[in-house]
Formats: sequence, structure tokens, C-alpha cells
Amino acid sequence: MLRYLRENTGNWIIKFFLGIIIIVFVFLGVGSMNAGKHNQVATVNDQAITLAEYRDAYQRMIQRLQQQFGTSLDDDLIKSLNVKQHAVNSLIDQKILEIEAQKLKIVVSDEELKQDLLSVKAFQKDGAFDMDLYKRVLGQNAMTPETFEAMQRKTIRNTKLQRMVINGITVGNREAQAWYSFNNIKASINYILIDPGTFSGVTASEAQIRAQYDDHHDLYMSEPKRKVEFLVFAPEDFEDQVKIDKTVIRDFYDQNLARFTTPEQVEASHILIRVDENADEQTVAKAKEAALSVYEKAVNKEDFSKLAKTYSQGPSAASGGYLGRFDKTSMVKPFADAAFAMKAGDISQPVRTPYGWHIIKVTDRIPENVTPFETARAYIQKELASSQAQDLAYNKAEDAYDAVLNGDSFEQIALVAAKAPVTTPAFTALGTELKDMGLSDPGQFATAAFSLVDNEISEVKEIKNNYYLMHVLEKIDPAVLAYEDVKDKIADTLTADLQKQAAKKAAESMLEKSGNDAASLEKLANDNHLKVETSKMFTRNQAVPGITGSAAIAEAAFTLDEKHPVFKQVVEAFGKFYMISLKEKQAPDAAAVADNLDNVKQNIEARKQQAYYFQWLTARKEKADIRINTDIID
Repeated sequence: MLRYLRENTGNWIIKFFLGIIIIVFVFLGVGSMNAGKHNQVATVNDQAITLAEYRDAYQRMIQRLQQQFGTSLDDDLIKSLNVKQHAVNSLIDQKILEIEAQKLKIVVSDEELKQDLLSVKAFQKDGAFDMDLYKRVLGQNAMTPETFEAMQRKTIRNTKLQRMVINGITVGNREAQAWYSFNNIKASINYILIDPGTFSGVTASEAQIRAQYDDHHDLYMSEPKRKVEFLVFAPEDFEDQVKIDKTVIRDFYDQNLARFTTPEQVEASHILIRVDENADEQTVAKAKEAALSVYEKAVNKEDFSKLAKTYSQGPSAASGGYLGRFDKTSMVKPFADAAFAMKAGDISQPVRTPYGWHIIKVTDRIPENVTPFETARAYIQKELASSQAQDLAYNKAEDAYDAVLNGDSFEQIALVAAKAPVTTPAFTALGTELKDMGLSDPGQFATAAFSLVDNEISEVKEIKNNYYLMHVLEKIDPAVLAYEDVKDKIADTLTADLQKQAAKKAAESMLEKSGNDAASLEKLANDNHLKVETSKMFTRNQAVPGITGSAAIAEAAFTLDEKHPVFKQVVEAFGKFYMISLKEKQAPDAAAVADNLDNVKQNIEARKQQAYYFQWLTARKEKADIRINTDIID
């Protein structure tokens, strides 16, 4: 299979066909003696999901999470995200799809797989499939061609199955027009603001403050704290021990010559006539004709910068098409090949790239430049010295930790390391109390300390460029704070809450007296020495301009109409209270609906298809006999 892609690539074909034979035997039941239930994570209609499949799926999920969360990903986060169950669920979904594809006799031919692989840009060099690159990319991701191609077959098969399921789910013009109108109708409102901050006469009494404290001790606890002693191994402490041999500097220069080489560059401007990469021949030809017309003007000495500002359809048009200096790898290949084949002052014929047709003007060429060794020597020596000092600090910290493993006390370790231990004050998990101790990162230090238990000596902790060993001296549990220490905070919180209650009550009382017409809100404001404000237009999915946290107000506004212009409830937004009435509604004009119709239809169609496909898959899972081996997962 795929001989076209695999000529002269060794004996993988033999391995592949051996794999086919093995698969056949597995389906026939041969070799199943060793595939007992202990190796099954789940079964779907008696079809097994193996432990190996589960481990692969789990590991792929972990890798994606590591890319997303970085060093924040730990065992607790993995557990809270329920990664194990998600891995099993994904495999169950895949098995359901496999069963349904078998029922519908959906197959993926060798030719389909080949064309899919040929189209993957990650495997292409100079626009063509490259076998060495293909193997290298897969190797970097710990995959073999056989494994990857099996996965691709499943992906193509599932795509074909999905198309069969959602085929026929379409959206008509009327539905799209209604959706667009619903989401793009605009409104503006009149409103009266009742701000709790204006109720300054409402304050919490001493009795209320004391009662709050006595009844809610759990709200007024101190934060847990730690007190530790530590040793720090900083690279700068070892700088006097650093020795860099001259030959090492020269070897580094020779082995990293690319770092000291500035490649050849071109300074150029261009005029772009856009045409889609997949446009038909007629459209491409028409765009080229327009580009040739501009080219003729340019070679006839018309100002290139002015031509770019007039005709270019690229982002550099405003600056006269100027692209600055760039090396050959910075531009798409056809553009770079043309630019680097030109001399300063040359203007190219139209050059086709995925973006369209380019007329290029080269204004300067800058030859490759290599920084001489003598110039680079000081920089290299500094970098190597820094790296060596870092290694010395780490090695010294590791030696100290080896003593921990041998059972030495922290005092003995400090003596061996010839370092005086530093003792911290009691500090919280944020480490704000440590800011004046000269730590490389007090917050990270505190986080590491809080991960330790009483009297524990940590392993080596790298914080920024320094290495630490920590010894927990004391763990201080939360305790109820003294009344006098929290009295003012409680008073502020209670007063704000009482003022908010008073504002809401006043607003509700006023609104009860209002009528149901636009004039009633104005009268209400005049009677209570308040002001009616008018908002700018907004849609139901936008915030009301000028009002923070106004989602509830926007939702209320779109329930109003000419017959019922006043909203008969007080609406809260960001701790303030509003009485609102409808000022105006404005439907989108017919031209806007028509211009957006195709995009709206595509978006609604995609959502409906996705929802239907999910329902279809859920229904098949409900009918399937699914059994999960929780002992293995747990």
C-alpha cells in the first residue's frame, strides 16, 4: 500500500503486511489467549478497548494539557479535570463510530489515504511531499508511519461517516434572515440610576458588627502560614570558580556559526493584486491582467510608491508597498525566489503566490555577514561562564540534597555546604511577607514551601536561576482573628450591604408608583430629583453603552415594545440599580441582511449539523452495551 510514497524506504512494507496478517488473526480470535479481561479498559458491544489504547489516549490528552497549562499542570489539576474518564469516553466514541462505519460498509481506499497524506503541508518541502520530512515529523512525535496512517484512516473514515449523518441538514433563507434579524436588531433605553453609594446616611451599628463577628467566626480566620529555613545556591556565588578554556570558546563558535551569521537580505517594496489561492483560471487571469497593467506603469518610470498606494491590495499599501529588509526564509518561496534573483533597482513581472500577483521592486541587497570570532569571543565567554556557574550552583545543591538522602540534619548539611541557613518570618501562601529577603521569586518560594509537610527537607527547588533547599520549621494553622483586628473590615462590608438594600428598596418603591408609558419614567425622575439618561444603540448580545455589567439590562430591554415600554422590575448591574424604559428599536436594513445571508446560513448550518451529530452519537451510545473496567482506570 502507498508504494508511491514509500519507494526506497526499506522493509516497512513487509512490516505493514505482517501487521495486516496479525490484525486478521486478532479478528479471527487467534492470539486472544493473552488478551484477557485484565487488558481491557472497556467493551462496546463485546468489542474491546485495550489498556494500550487507553494509555495512548490518556498520554495524548496529558500532552495537550501540558501545552495549555505548562508547569501549572499537576496531579490535583489532572484529577479535577477528570482526564482518565475523558480518555475512556473518547475511546468509547471511537469504537461506536467504528461499529457504525462497519454497519454502513464505509471504507477508506489506499488512494484516499495517499491523497490525504500528500496534502498535509507539514510533510511538504517546496510544495511537494517529502518522505524524509514525513518520517522526521512523525519521529519527533514518537510515531511510526504505520501508526500514523492507521490513525489517518480512522479520521478519514469518521469524516465520511459524519458527512453521511449530517447530509441533508441545511438552512433556508427565511431561517437565516430571522436569525440575523433577531441577533442584530438594536435598541436604546432611557434609565434612572439608583446608586447605593448615595445612601451615605445608612451605616452598620456596633451591635450589628459584633453580631456578624460572633455568628460567623469562620469568615474571620487568619491565613495558614509557614516558617522555614533555607539554603540558597546562586550562580553568582560560584563565578570565581569558573574557568573557560580558549579552545572551548573557539569550538562553541565553530559549532554554532549560524548564530553569528546574518543571512543575505533584500530591501524591497511590492504591489499586490489579490486573488484566492484556489480561484478558477479565469479569475486568476483577470487578476494577472490587472497586475500587468500596473507593472507597465511601474517600468515606465511612474512613482512605485504612489502606484502601491493606489493599486496595492496588501497591508503595506499605505506605506507605499515598503516591506523593509528580509532574508530568504521570511517570505513565501515564489516571492523570495524572485526577489533574491533581482538586482537593486529591478522591477519584476507579476509573481504568483498564494496571496495573489506581486510586482516587486528591489531597492537594495545586503550580503551575508558573519560576525568574526574575535568580535564574538567576549559574548561567547560570558555565555559559557554563566552556564558553567549555573551548573556549579546546581551541582552543589544536588550534593547537599544527597546528604539529605543519607539522613543528615539540615544543620549538618549547611556545615558541609559551607553556607549559613536563612530563617524566614511566618509567611502566607502568597509570600508577600518575604519580599525584602532577596529571594529570586517570593511567590514561587512560598508555593514550594506550602507543598511540604512539618519538618520536611525539600528536594532541590529551582526558582528563577537559583537553587534552594528548604526545611519546614513550623506550620501555623488558621485561627480566629481578634475582633478589633477585623472590626473595620466588617463595618465596611455590612455598611455597603445595608446601603445596597436601601437603594434597591427605594428603587422598587418608586417603580411601583410609575405608569406604563415613556412619560412616566420622566415624571418619576422629576418627583424624586433624579435624572433620566439615554443609552446609545445596542444589540441583545452587547453591553449597554455606559453601564458596566449590563447583560441583565440588555436582556430586559428586548422584552419591551411600544405597548409595554417600561420594565416593571428593578434591574441590578454591578451593584447598582436601574429602572428602564424602551426609547427605540431599530431592525437591520434589508441590505445588511442580504450581505450577511451566506455567512449566517453557513454558521447556523454548522451548529445544527454539530448538534445533530452529537445527538446521533449519544443515541447510539445509549443503545450500545458499554462496560467499563473501573478497577483499571482507578
